[in-house]
Amino acid sequence: MKLGGLYLVTPPYTGIEIFTATEKALRSGVNILQYRDKEPSFRKKMERAQKFRDMCREYSIPFIVDDDPVLMDIVGADGIHIGKDDVPFEYVKSKYPEKIIGVSTYGSPEDAVKFQKLGADYVAFGSFFSTKTKNDATMCDINILDRLDDIKIPVFVIGGINRGNVDDVLKYKISGIAVVSAIYSSNDIEAEVSYYLEKLKKYGIS
Repeated sequence: MKLGGLYLVTPPYTGIEIFTATEKALRSGVNILQYRDKEPSFRKKMERAQKFRDMCREYSIPFIVDDDPVLMDIVGADGIHIGKDDVPFEYVKSKYPEKIIGVSTYGSPEDAVKFQKLGADYVAFGSFFSTKTKNDATMCDINILDRLDDIKIPVFVIGGINRGNVDDVLKYKISGIAVVSAIYSSNDIEAEVSYYLEKLKKYGIS
């Protein structure tokens, strides 16, 4: 399964309109969807994840859950994304070797190489720009994107990406961009998705 292009991450759940918005985005050509939700109720997260999973299956794109291997297992997600304070990578890899495992490496190419050797399927760098989606986001130096030669697995950039700065990251050797607010806050989701897909195409990324 090829990983690259426009990677959409869901915002905090505010109501059923999130499903309508996500449907529009997937229909418009999003390449990957990650369900990220800090809702404390596992049952609610499971119900929402199942809806997103069904959407992804309809559009034949990978469905990733954030930080929860049990949720991934129960809903039959394609994979999981983990960060520095989440479940250990080695545990997930040993228990679910067939699943996609993505890892946040923030501003560390060295960590990216380490997780590549351990069997990660992709890594994510960022944030390079301020973002309201994650108040405690680690701010990184964009110049680290010049140091990706040893990373052979897909590289995504995440955090505060919008129309005003997307060219700043696409000029580097990356596999795709991960966005939240840039899509979900738009009054015309279809047009916004098309804009970023065209940008990716312009830089030879898909």
